[in-house]
Amino acid sequence: MIAGIKDIESEISNILNEFEIEDSVEIRYSNIQNTDIQCNNLVRYSNAPNINDIKEQLEKSLLSNPFIENIEIANNGFINLNFSNEYLKKFSKNHNERIISSKKESVLFDYGGPNIGKDLHVGHIRTLNIGRSLYNIFKLAGHNVVSDIHLGDWGMPIGLILAYIEKESIDINSLTYLDLEIIYPKASELSAGNKDFYKEAQEISKKLNSKNEKYLLQWKIIYNLAIPNIKNLLQNLNYEFDLWRGESDVVDEVNTVVADAQEKNLVVEDDGALVSTEKEDPPILITKSDGSYLYLTTDLGTVMHRENSEKYDKYIYVVDSRQKNHFEQVFKTVKHFNLSSSSFIHVGFGTVNGPDKKPFKTRDGNVYKLSKLHEDIKEKLIKYNEDEDILNILTNTVLTFSDLLPNRNQNYEFDLEKFTDINGKTGVYIQYAQVRARKLLESKTEIVNTNINTDHNPDERRLLLLISKFDYFYFQSLNNYQPHHLAEYLYNLCQTFNSFYANNKIFSDDVPHDVKLKRITIVDNFYTLTNLIFNCLGIQPVDSM
Repeated sequence: MIAGIKDIESEISNILNEFEIEDSVEIRYSNIQNTDIQCNNLVRYSNAPNINDIKEQLEKSLLSNPFIENIEIANNGFINLNFSNEYLKKFSKNHNERIISSKKESVLFDYGGPNIGKDLHVGHIRTLNIGRSLYNIFKLAGHNVVSDIHLGDWGMPIGLILAYIEKESIDINSLTYLDLEIIYPKASELSAGNKDFYKEAQEISKKLNSKNEKYLLQWKIIYNLAIPNIKNLLQNLNYEFDLWRGESDVVDEVNTVVADAQEKNLVVEDDGALVSTEKEDPPILITKSDGSYLYLTTDLGTVMHRENSEKYDKYIYVVDSRQKNHFEQVFKTVKHFNLSSSSFIHVGFGTVNGPDKKPFKTRDGNVYKLSKLHEDIKEKLIKYNEDEDILNILTNTVLTFSDLLPNRNQNYEFDLEKFTDINGKTGVYIQYAQVRARKLLESKTEIVNTNINTDHNPDERRLLLLISKFDYFYFQSLNNYQPHHLAEYLYNLCQTFNSFYANNKIFSDDVPHDVKLKRITIVDNFYTLTNLIFNCLGIQPVDSM
């Protein structure tokens, strides 16, 4: 809740204490018509002998608060309150000043995680969008944030690629990135039915871990092919990262983690494999029976690498919910091996599905590449604007907003037709609202007067009240790692603004001067806040539609 509401809660709490009632007072936004907020603390005391004295004192005290316009205490004990114009004026602006955290932390966000042998596909949408939005939300609160893409550029995927190149006598120096996209699926398919090929890939992977000169050189060629393509695609989609590190950067640390665990008797041998002594069912596997590493081992090495370089107060992994058990094991092992005393959080998410409720694919049944999805969305949006730059921003808005709107814990269906419609709960709709506000502000002839204090009609008041609630939805997103609260709030904000716009003239000659100033001030407050939320969600505003 925002500061003004906290003040009201304290006021009510103090009065209740005077009557020897020690309750934790909580004020909630109300869904009751003509009521802004309500407090239910008196309900359980409605039959108390001194209830009328309590009510009288509450009314007297709260009505002296400049943020409260009126108060109604029902017979059943519900306290219904309405905000004053003073409150609406104060809390409909300067939002970023109120959300700065008193305790600033260093936070690393681990998300993205592309395999360098494969093109990014629709399954990467959620990690990219949720990770970026949480990064921006935490940054707005004043935290020191860092994003790390955590590339899948080592281990068995690379072993499979190199084994296939060797088997098929492919000239690695003639490879293109498109070749890699073909090779990796073929290698994966072959390994599933060919034990000898799989063992060869394992051996190459182990040799890479030992920094074999031949395979290290081949890996470098593949890496240099893949990274520029991945960077260009992500840049086009408006995703940026502070760190471009991957599994290849932590090879030494992985070896050190395993060696230290053995030396400190934190692992035991079981049929050739190393198993953590942490009492878990099933036991946590550190290395396989053939000595090769697992994703968990690499993640432990990554923790050590990060702790030895920057070290952060909090590590947030934005990864598919299907990896929940994996990260539970990672975090337990980090503690057991004493690798870090920082906080470790897994932010999981559901899948992006098609109409069949299965993971989203193209019409021909292939995996939906992000580049292809981007082009398909753009094709749908060209009817709104043909400018290439604006079209790209609109396309990225659709990719972002439609993905962030559902609760991250839920699966959702990606509907191209629905998500590219200007009407409805879409990225196109919110862009249209902010463009409308922008055009109004460009038309103003006077500086917005933020000191006006006049009565508001229902449309004006409804919009100002909703604007004042930003802090609440922001902290919902921040504290619960759930950007959908802000995405849903943004849509409601734009919807309310459009209603205000439709019902209230601003620049017509018959509109009094002070009313023009008031309304353009409201538009300015809306536009400023909209762009603040756009930033939180990772959406760029367009100049025109």
